[in-house]
Amino acid sequence: LSVAGRVLVVVPTYNERENVHPLLKELLAQGQNVDVWVADDGSPDGTAEAVREVVAEHPGRVDLLLRQEKGGRGAAVIAAFRKGLADPKAYAVFLEMDADFSHHPRELPKFLAKLETCDMVVGSRYVEGGGSSEWGFWRPLLSFLANKYIALVAGVPIRDTTSGFRAYRRAVLEETEFDRIRIRGYVVHGEMAYQAWVHGFRLGEVPIHFKNRARAASKLSGEEIYTALLNFALLRFRYGFRPRKR
Repeated sequence: LSVAGRVLVVVPTYNERENVHPLLKELLAQGQNVDVWVADDGSPDGTAEAVREVVAEHPGRVDLLLRQEKGGRGAAVIAAFRKGLADPKAYAVFLEMDADFSHHPRELPKFLAKLETCDMVVGSRYVEGGGSSEWGFWRPLLSFLANKYIALVAGVPIRDTTSGFRAYRRAVLEETEFDRIRIRGYVVHGEMAYQAWVHGFRLGEVPIHFKNRARAASKLSGEEIYTALLNFALLRFRYGFRPRKR
């Protein structure tokens, strides 16, 4: 893999027992410098037990962060990133991705290659070569419109701000003000991207193919959608309108 130093992949899970074992095997196969932490939100289906089996097979390279309450994807990833920054292995690169193979481990080298010239890399469905499948009609349309809205009100130069498949150089997370993040759930990605941009880091995208999970996704409530749209509109006022020079 093309970036020097150790790489930490954070995988948030909730009821992913079937997927997590093959996913971890594929991630570890990407390189000897890749470690994987699974942040599980207390899954009742035995996801944690499946992860422990892989931990026993690959001590030191796989870890389980067991969370007692279901706090959502964004909170799980942030908790893992904070722990990862304090880890004595001094990880150079951090990635996050879904556990259900809607994001595929074979894409990792693409992210690491892009990090040679960028500080943060987002896996994008909306750049040339990217796309999604098995999503029906309405979900891709809503996702596309949400990303257009974020670009309009926040100005982040990324086409797929809501994507949860992304990579960060260590410095980006060291400067991320986690305690200031107000947006919750999946759309926490937008606020983290805005912080990285306003802190003057170089943002980039690589094309990914997003394959929708077979089972029903969790539904966003009207209140969550309204709160997210409002918070995105306020990002410029909270953090500043333009990136600082680095």
